[in-house]
Amino acid sequence: MIGTQPASTLPPLDYRYALDAALATVGAAPLAICRADELRDAVEQRVARGEAGPGGLWIEPDARGWHEDLAAFARALAPGAPLAIVMSLPLARLLPERRGWGGAPLGLRGAGAGQLIDALAPAGFTLRARHGVHSLASIVLQALSRRAGQPDLADRLYFAARLRYRAEGRSAGLAAVALLIADKNG
Repeated sequence: MIGTQPASTLPPLDYRYALDAALATVGAAPLAICRADELRDAVEQRVARGEAGPGGLWIEPDARGWHEDLAAFARALAPGAPLAIVMSLPLARLLPERRGWGGAPLGLRGAGAGQLIDALAPAGFTLRARHGVHSLASIVLQALSRRAGQPDLADRLYFAARLRYRAEGRSAGLAAVALLIADKNG
């Protein structure tokens, strides 16, 4: 339930935005696999309990077992069902809140997200969309706004950063968090 987790323990905003967008795609009660303990409470707050709906939600694929998780989604999802994948990318290492997390996220490896994307088609999925949350352009513009000596310039840079917070397509790989949307082939 929303509001049951203290604000000090919430995951970074990037992940919360990606989770909310993912659930808008797959529905409130998807088949969910979360491989990040630090995101488990945020997922439980958002995912409805009860019988799983038609979609799948995969949070933070782990480098050690992602093939098995992908195969489980391929078996469980019906043709046409959406699969939303929320994963850290190498730029997530810049997030102070993310630094102490455990596990071995596939996306933090240089080519990890690409390996997963390449494995979707053989597993029976078609990649429909790639989104990046907290893009490199946004990170750079925010850093410049903090260093700008003039308040009016700092404000302009800050708002320019907000306009570039999300990236899509190939540029989504240059963000802190990825949201991939795939459909199960029928």
